[in-house]
Order: sequence, then structure tokens, then C-alpha cells
Amino acid sequence: MTYEELPRSALIKLLQENDTALKHAGKDGIVLNYSGRTAPWQITRLVKPKLSSIVKKYSVGSEAEQCLNEIWDGENLSAMVSLFRHRGKVDLILTDPPYNTGSDFRYNDRWDEDPNDPDLGDLVSEDDGSRHSKWLKFMTPRLWMMKEMLKPGGVLAICIDSRELYRLGILLDEIFHEENRLAIINWQKTTAPRSDKSHVSTSTEYVLVYAKDLQRARTLSEVRSDADNKRYGNPDDDPKGIWREGNLTARSASEKDEYGIQSPFTGEVHYPAGQGPWRHPKRNLKKWLEEWGSAYVEKDIGDGRAPALVLKGGSVGSVSDRTAKRAKKKLKDGPWPFVWFGMDGTGRPRVKTYLQKIRKGKVPVTYWAEEDEGYPANLDATSWGYKESGRTNDGVSELTSIVGPNHGFTTVKPLKLITKIIQIWCPPDGLVMDPFAGSGTTAHAVLKLNEEQRAERRFILVEQGNDANDDPYARTLTAARIKAVITGNWASGQQPALGGGFRFISLRKEKIDAEAVKALAREEMIDLLLNSYWDKSDKARTYLHRYPIGSHKHLFAINSKNEGFFLIWSDPDTPSVLDRVAFKAIVEEARSAGLASKYHVYASLAPYTGAGIEFYKIPERVLEHVGFNARSDPFTNEAVADD
Repeated sequence: MTYEELPRSALIKLLQENDTALKHAGKDGIVLNYSGRTAPWQITRLVKPKLSSIVKKYSVGSEAEQCLNEIWDGENLSAMVSLFRHRGKVDLILTDPPYNTGSDFRYNDRWDEDPNDPDLGDLVSEDDGSRHSKWLKFMTPRLWMMKEMLKPGGVLAICIDSRELYRLGILLDEIFHEENRLAIINWQKTTAPRSDKSHVSTSTEYVLVYAKDLQRARTLSEVRSDADNKRYGNPDDDPKGIWREGNLTARSASEKDEYGIQSPFTGEVHYPAGQGPWRHPKRNLKKWLEEWGSAYVEKDIGDGRAPALVLKGGSVGSVSDRTAKRAKKKLKDGPWPFVWFGMDGTGRPRVKTYLQKIRKGKVPVTYWAEEDEGYPANLDATSWGYKESGRTNDGVSELTSIVGPNHGFTTVKPLKLITKIIQIWCPPDGLVMDPFAGSGTTAHAVLKLNEEQRAERRFILVEQGNDANDDPYARTLTAARIKAVITGNWASGQQPALGGGFRFISLRKEKIDAEAVKALAREEMIDLLLNSYWDKSDKARTYLHRYPIGSHKHLFAINSKNEGFFLIWSDPDTPSVLDRVAFKAIVEEARSAGLASKYHVYASLAPYTGAGIEFYKIPERVLEHVGFNARSDPFTNEAVADD
């Protein structure tokens, strides 16, 4: 559609969005430009929501379990536009897009003119001179829609390797803004160097993490395991519980706190390690030292530093037998003071770090900046070794164990890596989305965490690829894997079932508009209503539980309030009218099913109105629930007459 064909309202909105984009362009000093670049909001406004169908054959679990999770088979940009009821409600988008290796990325040149074209295009080879610009044109509108899907405090975590790392980083800085960058995670994908590399063997990949709004995002702690606590013990029977050795030296500079401390065991004077001072106030250190049984005083010992804490009446370098005897008795009887000198009393001063004073979880980095107090290091960039994140080979082995050896995937993100990211950036009752679902590791990780933590996270997966037989991966691999882990029926043998369920939804090629809705058969209409309905009072958690097909004439679903949803619709050629006769039948169906006296009724016309009726006009209210508005919706460009 050309500018001349756009209605006045759409042109005004286009200009307003362009002004906003120009205002932000170059805000951080850099503008990413490439051949064929189009502003992402200009592309996404052309993408129209599509019709969808629930495929019961590939859905898993009870109806109550199915309605919580979704696996979509279809092109992911159209799928995200069609998922209007989840827009602005996703806690974490965790995804692994094509890396542009020459064998994993397809591009359809027709997308430059019409992003609705369903064809996935041809493989972009490694020697294609425009491969980087094609990849950017592919990713830009999808990243824009991912941001739209996130709630205000939501987080995007996107996996990538060195091929497109820098371009993706600049693109994310532009769309999400640099100040919302949470982390650049470098994870170890392999422990074995590749001998075919003539220069440097690549053993790591990356996860770029951005918040939609840094001020509203939360970085959660990982759950501590027994392995995390193995360094803690209680050799002195301290009533405060288990503890481990902690560092008494701080990292900041302070000359007044760089003084000597005399040991009550040996008389030796100890100084802070490295270039920092003691991390605790002098008055506190004096109190803890005196708990070894002898008095301490401040004294200038001629070392050019601040006055030292030394034994009262003693001399530097030696200690009286009485003082040493008191200290050794305390060492034997316990519990030891907060400042201690090693298991035999002959070491440097150090402190106790009590487990109960550490936050319940562990911070999501491999180190702590202030380890003894439990403060996290700056999360801007960090490295995760393979013991923390798993390796690519682990991911492949996991997939093979679940679905068998002929899945065709040579690179799969390890379950440990994906689980860790979800645990850090998605709350226990949150919603995780993966628009490049692949083998379904994200959903597997959600179900695994739910089982381990008694959590209620939900997932939405979208997979658009096809296997060697041109069958959709969403059906042959993604859904197959998740079904196996839900039921415990792995290819390698029976495993503990994780439980749960999902709806398998096929994205159709037909665009949604009034005529498309009115042309649907009854079961197609029900699928659309189940996939699109949301309640304004609780858009994030609106689920409809479907009744078995053919069990009622009108009743097709109920909500969490035990209210019935009724569809007066047989086929496109039969009148759809809510009249007195139809309402009597609806009331009787609700009574027989034991439902509440509020009736959600879909029909084309409603000459009858009564108490407890919530009427949804077909097609107008249906289109509203999929986000379609022919006059003003930013994700469509339907030509309508100007006022």
C-alpha cells in the first residue's frame, strides 16, 4: 500500500511515529544503517493478525492444563502480532534466533514489500554479500514485536554467537536503549578446542539481556543447592549456625583503616591484604579481638600507619603465656569470635560469613564483589563456565535421550543454561515466551523448574521451521519433546513425568478481517475465540476451558469464575441471533452444567437482552480481541474512508 492509499488517520499516526523515531535516532551517539533498512514500526504496522486453529491431536494434558501453555506452528512475526491477548504481559522472552551461519537462516525477499508473505524464503549462504543486511532486516521487526510483547518490567534474553554479536548489540541498544541493557553473558559452550581452527578456537557464545524498563525489571537470585553450601561448616559449634571463612579486607582505599592488628596467639602484627583497608570499623574489631580473652588498645607502633590495635601491656612481635593460654582455651572450647586466626590460631585474621545472613538465593554471577556480605557484582558482563551453564553437546545429548537420535539438530542450547536464565529473570508465576522455539528447550526448562520449585510459570513457543521432509518442527520435534517430558515417555526409557500440558495451535495463512471471521465454520470460530479472548480486568490470566466438541449446542467453554461462554453459530449461512428462544436454551445448558448465572454470548445479532448477559457481537468483538481495528490499529493498514 502506498502513502496515497492510506487514510488521513493512518497518515497522521505514521508521521507521529516517524517524529518519535527521529527524536530517538542517534540518542546514544550511534545509528545503525544498512541497505534496505526500514523503521521496525513501519514494518509491523503492515503485519496483520492471522486466523489460527487448535490441533487437538498434538495438544497434551487435560483442558485445564492445556489452556495454560501454547505451542504455535507458524511464522513468528505474524504469530506475535496475532497474540494480541498476551501483548504487554510477557515476563521473559528467551530465544535463540538463527546465527546466520550459512545453513540456518532463510530470508524471503518479498518481505521487503509485504511482511505478511507466508513463504520462509531461501537459505542465505555464507558467501551472500548481503547476508548481514538480510539478517538485520529479518531481526529488526521481530525484536520490535518482542519488546511490544513484554510487560513494563519484562526482560529479553537472546542467544547469539560472534557472527552477528556486534550488529545485534547495536540493534538492541537502538530498540531497547543502552540504559536498559542488563547483562552480556559469556557462556562456555564447549571444553574441547577445535583442531580445525587456524587461529583462535571459539569455545564461548553469548546471551544479551535487556530490560524493557530497567527501573521496573527485577533480577532474581538463583536457588541455592547443597553443592553451593558445601563450603559452609561449624567447627566451633557456633549457635548462629554454619559459616565459612570470609575476607576481612575491603576493596576501597582508606588510610585511617590501614593499620596493624596483633594476634593474641603469636603476637605477630597483621596488615590488610592487598591495597585495601580493614572492612569493619575499628571499634568493632577491638570488641571482637577482646573476645579472645585479653584487652586491646590503640597504639602508634612506628610503622608509618594509623595507630595499631595491640594487646594491652604487651610488645610487638611477642605475646605473654597468659594471653596465649586464654586464646587457645577459647579456640578449643568455642564458639570462636567473629574475627578469628585460622583453625590453629597461627594464621592471618579473617571473619565468619554466616549462611543465614546470606540472601536465600545466590546472585546470578560467578563471583560476588563483596563476597562476605553477599552483595552482587556488577551484572553488566560476566562469564559462566560450563559447570554452571552446560555445553552445546549436553543440549544435543539431552534432546537425543528424549526424542531419539534422528532429530537432525547438531547445536542445542543446554537445559542448564536456559533453566538458569528463566530462574533469574522470570518470577515463579510468570510467563515465558520463545519466538524461535527450535527443539523446545525453553518449555522443558519451565516445566522442570515448576516441578522442582512448585512454581506456576507458563510458556508460549513459536516455531516456524521445517525438517528435511518439509514437516513443521513445531509438530515433529518441539511438541514431541514437550509431550515426552510431560508424560515421562522418553526415547531412552521412562523418566519421572514433569506434568502439565499445552495447546498446539496452527497459524493459518488467512488474515483476520470481518469477512474472514464471518466465513468460519463453528469449530474454526471456537478455536479463534479460545485463542483470542481476554478479560479487560485480568488480561494476563484469562483462560477459557473448552468443553468437548459436540457436547452442547451453544456452550463451548467456561472461565475461572465458572461462567459459561456460548456461541450461537452453526455455519456462515445460518442466522446467528440471540433471541428469547436461544437464551432459554443457553440458561438450561448453564443450569445443567452447574454454571454461574452470567452468560457470555457470541452472536451476530441480539434482539433479546436480559439479566446476566454479556453480549459479544460477531465479528466486531472478535476482531477487537485480536487487536484488529481497521481505522486506527497500529498493526494494520486497512484502507478506510476519511471522516
